[in-house]
Amino acid sequence: MRKTYATSTSIAGLLLLTIVGCSSAPATLQQGPDAEITKDGLVKVDNSKLELSYVKPGVNWRQYTKLYFVPTKVTNDHPADYRAPRIDRQTDGAFATYDLPQESLDKMAVQFSKTVQDVFNSEQPFELVSSKGPNTLIVETAVSDIRLSAPVENSRRSYNSMGTTYTQNSGSMVLLAVLKDGQTGDVLAKAADRAMGFDQWRQNTKVFNWGDVKTVYRRWVTDFKNALMTAAAEGTP
Repeated sequence: MRKTYATSTSIAGLLLLTIVGCSSAPATLQQGPDAEITKDGLVKVDNSKLELSYVKPGVNWRQYTKLYFVPTKVTNDHPADYRAPRIDRQTDGAFATYDLPQESLDKMAVQFSKTVQDVFNSEQPFELVSSKGPNTLIVETAVSDIRLSAPVENSRRSYNSMGTTYTQNSGSMVLLAVLKDGQTGDVLAKAADRAMGFDQWRQNTKVFNWGDVKTVYRRWVTDFKNALMTAAAEGTP
C-alpha cells in the first residue's frame, strides 16, 4: 500500500525486513506419531522465531566451535504463482520495475557477510573459518522472493522530479538457511521465514531502506548466534 504526492518518486532500492515470530514459548521439537518429519529426517520445531524450522534430533551442538558461512545468495526469484504489483505506466513510467538491479542484489549479499563478521567477532565463542572441516558448522543462506511496496528508485519516470512517495511498509523477502556438518555434509537443520517491513507510514528512500537492511541483518544474525549458544549450552536444538 502506498501514497504518492505531487510528481512523486518512490524510492525502494532496498527494503526493510524484520524476523517474523513473537512467541514467548520455548522452541521444542515435535513429538509423537503426528510429528512433521522431512524426507531427510528433520523434525519440525514448534514455537520457532522463524515461520518454518526443521532440526535433526540428537545433534551434539557443543561440538561445533567453528562456522563456515557460504557466501549468501540474493535473487529476484519468486514462486511460480507470484504476481508482481500493477505498474501505472502514466504515473510510474514505461520502465518502472519491482525487480532490484543486480548491483543492489550484490550489495545486499556483501552486506550480509559484513554483518556476520561484525556479530561473530573475536569476543564470541565461535570461530569463523573459510573452509569446511572438523567441528565446523556449514551455514548456507539465501534471500529471495523480494516484494517491494514501490518500484525501484531509478526506474521511475519521476526519479529526477524531486517528488516524494510514502509507503505503509517497504516490502518483504524470504530468508532461507541450511545448516550442515562440516565433515559429513549431513543436513542438520533448515529454516525459512518471510521477513517483513514495519507496518508504519514513512518516506520511502534508498538511504532509509539501506539502513534498515543493515539493522535487520544484524538482528537476524544475532538471533542465530544466540540460538547456537543456547543449543550448545542446553544440548538441544
